Amino acid sequence: MLKDFFSLIFPRTCLLSRVPLAKGEHLIATQAIINLPKFDLNEENTALIRRVYSFAPVENAWAYYKFSKHGKVQKLLHALKYQNHPEVGELSGKWFGYALQENVSKAKIDMIVPIPLHKKKQRKRGYNQCDFIVWGLAEILDIPWSAQILVKTENTESQTRKNRMERYRNSYQAYAIRKGANIKGKHILLVDDVVTTGATLGACAKLLLVGGCRAVSIAALATPE
Repeated sequence: MLKDFFSLIFPRTCLLSRVPLAKGEHLIATQAIINLPKFDLNEENTALIRRVYSFAPVENAWAYYKFSKHGKVQKLLHALKYQNHPEVGELSGKWFGYALQENVSKAKIDMIVPIPLHKKKQRKRGYNQCDFIVWGLAEILDIPWSAQILVKTENTESQTRKNRMERYRNSYQAYAIRKGANIKGKHILLVDDVVTTGATLGACAKLLLVGGCRAVSIAALATPE
């Protein structure tokens, strides 16, 4: 009752469309979710595969949202990463998980692993957005996940001015497998929030394969078409 009273005085609004949220909606209006541009997961995402496969031989590559500059998906990611809304990651991870259920079942994934942040950046932000995406994914897919497999050892500078190979070399040197991580013979689903060149995912996938994984598949919450 009290919650409904406050909603009348201070109406909750959608992060994307700014329209008032209906009862039962959380953070993002249902219509806004439906209108977000998404990939057809029944079709092979050849662009994403090309981006990552040139760095590491991944088994599968899936992306959920179609990313474009100044679009709704960028706004969603901005809320997740910079506006202290980690719950957007969990919600998006769940939606992605529902869409991926059949694909992942066929792939026989053993574990889901997020791309880590450097400890300084995570301290500053307060959380790693990829952890929340993976949390939502793992809950729906009913697959164990761990944020204790990979570690970012170097707080790298911005990679926006680097070409693809420079980004890959930079990333390969900046990440490592944690000592004692149990990855031998496992098929790991490696998850990132947004993929542009594929260098970070490719570098981390290569590390996991060299470290003894049976296979690595990748999932990006968003990527350009």
